[in-house]
This record gives sequence, C-alpha cells and structure tokens, in this order.
Amino acid sequence: MAKIVEINSSHEIKNEVLHERYLKGKSPKTRNFIVSLDGTEAGLLIYEDWGKLEGFIFEIFVLKMFRKNGIGSWILSEAERIAADLSHVKIRLDARSLDLDEQNHEELATWYQRKGYIRVNIEIGTLEKTL
Repeated sequence: MAKIVEINSSHEIKNEVLHERYLKGKSPKTRNFIVSLDGTEAGLLIYEDWGKLEGFIFEIFVLKMFRKNGIGSWILSEAERIAADLSHVKIRLDARSLDLDEQNHEELATWYQRKGYIRVNIEIGTLEKTL
C-alpha cells in the first residue's frame, strides 16, 4: 500500500538517491513528501506553493525498482489533492525527465498529457492542468 508523508528535513530520508533529489529541489516555497510502498521509500514529490491560486510540481521522482507499477500516477494524483487542499485551481510543471535512458522529455510530456495536462510552452516543456 502506498503512503505519502510530508517531510521537513533531509534527515527524514533514508534512501540516498531520494536524499540527493530532495537536497537539489527543496526551497522555502516547496512542500516535500516521501512516498513509501509497503514501508519502503519509493519516491519523492516536491510541490511548490506559489502563494497564488496555482502551484507547481517541481519534481515527481520514483526509484527505478518501483517504476512501471502506477506509483508515478498515484503520486501525481496526490499532488493534485495537495493542490486542491491549498485551494489551488491550477497546477503547472515542466516535463523534464530525470532518467533519459528510460524516458525522454517528450515521452514524459505525453504521459502528463494522458493525465489531463495541456502544453502551454512547447520549447520549455511546460504543461498545466486546471483542477
């Protein structure tokens, strides 16, 4: 069973890869979440609260051993739930693959489009979804 927990410090992360991703993405505007699957860290969500009616998914990262099992889709739905809880009416993101050997930027953008996101800047790869 998947579980998402908000974290406030890198000391709360055991997995080295997730720890590194957290350090690269955290900022004063981010809310950071560790995703576990049956008690094992499986992924990371970094969500930026812009203090407006929209937010930004800075990063969804799933460890390689947990990919292709729907966990990325589940994290995306959790990001949308978090956005709604913050009264955001729109989410933006830049589709940039962190593992180009497995999925390129275009494939990732297409994945987001299948989830209801619309391209707003093709050159940068920005997509958005109205909630």
